[in-house]
Amino acid sequence: MALAIQGARLDGGQLCSPNMTSWPRRACGRAPGYARGAGLVALSLALLAGCGGTSGAAPAESPAPAPAPAAKEPFDIEEALARETGELPARELRAADWSARAFGAGEAKIEPKEKLVAISIPLGTDTHVECFVYNTMLDSGEVIRNFIELLDPAKVEVARVVPWEVSVHRESPAVFVQALYLVPTAGGKAAGLLKIALHADRARPIACLHDEVGYVRTFERLAKALFDSFESKSAAPKPEYTDTVILRLDKLPVGFETSDLLKDEGGQRRWFSRSATFVPRDPKSLHIEDEASNVLIDPQGQIKEGVWIETSGGKANHRIELSQKKNFEYEYSGEVEGKKVQGTFTPAAKAWLASPVATASALARLLKKKGSFDLKQQEYMPSVDPTKPVDVQYLRDASGAVTVSLKTMRLVGSLAPDGRPEAFEISAGPPKLTIQRAYVRGKL
Repeated sequence: MALAIQGARLDGGQLCSPNMTSWPRRACGRAPGYARGAGLVALSLALLAGCGGTSGAAPAESPAPAPAPAAKEPFDIEEALARETGELPARELRAADWSARAFGAGEAKIEPKEKLVAISIPLGTDTHVECFVYNTMLDSGEVIRNFIELLDPAKVEVARVVPWEVSVHRESPAVFVQALYLVPTAGGKAAGLLKIALHADRARPIACLHDEVGYVRTFERLAKALFDSFESKSAAPKPEYTDTVILRLDKLPVGFETSDLLKDEGGQRRWFSRSATFVPRDPKSLHIEDEASNVLIDPQGQIKEGVWIETSGGKANHRIELSQKKNFEYEYSGEVEGKKVQGTFTPAAKAWLASPVATASALARLLKKKGSFDLKQQEYMPSVDPTKPVDVQYLRDASGAVTVSLKTMRLVGSLAPDGRPEAFEISAGPPKLTIQRAYVRGKL
């Protein structure tokens, strides 16, 4: 998607921001013509001379030394990044089968397309917020990766990419990411700020973009209002149970996992889980992964069959299918990093594998009792090993802390009364990696 957005303007060889009206100096003269620099917003990072002239000379009869040149005023990138709009009124947005509200300086332009509805919302600044309402579920990480890659490395230099918020709206998580980038111009390097928000609704995901330096909180408020107020006539049925946990690296939000207990058209229960992580590799890039699983649960809460998918960088890390056979035997098949895998295994306990629902129910019963407990079982985790189940231990000590151990990983924290994770720290050394429950509704 091309973003036809105005760039900074050149006046007399000096790069001036056309939208820095709050600067404590007179506005630069408006000359025609814009430096469009890669078709993205560009504001100068270089030190800029003020637009005003020098002061006048003293009278001839009173000679005096020539006045010093007027001080040059630097361009303050931090001040530019801190810009926000004032209060904006909420405005109605309507399409064929949905409605919503969003803050804006004027009426939004709504344009239905084949697989989405495009919305352009003015803020009263140089650029509009562009939002897209999709009609099918998306891989959250892949969508954000594609938007970041709008910043063509042949034309711009990405200086910083960081997620700044993960929150829950209408029972689905939303991720907010910003990318600060640099563009070469005739007046030196310039900067732009691409802000991305994605609401990972199962049926109607929404993505919003704004490409202009500053207005971070304005953009966040607008996107959250849109996500919260969205109402669709074709909304997916609500799950019996749903929960969302947020992953943080120290205080930085870097991912989420949402799990739903659903009934399919045949009345069978399914555990549907999806997650995305956005972990900084370095200041300029993120390691982005998506995972999803769809597990059919038998009446006893055990795994009857399921599909597990993990993708990264636009490629599948694995796609595995699992199904019950006879005598507690499971068959698996699929691909791992492009190689086909297929085989069978039988859990050590000669029993069907517990689903996340059965595991939570067992832990909830143990939590009601006082004192410590030690639950050991095998669970299927294709991201760890697609060829066999993994030994997992849930241990509560006398202090009440719960430790979950598998392979070389240890998580220490607490379980919610329903047996699902409440808060855990992953023992992997600094920086601290934590998961925290952010939302729950329903009963297992």
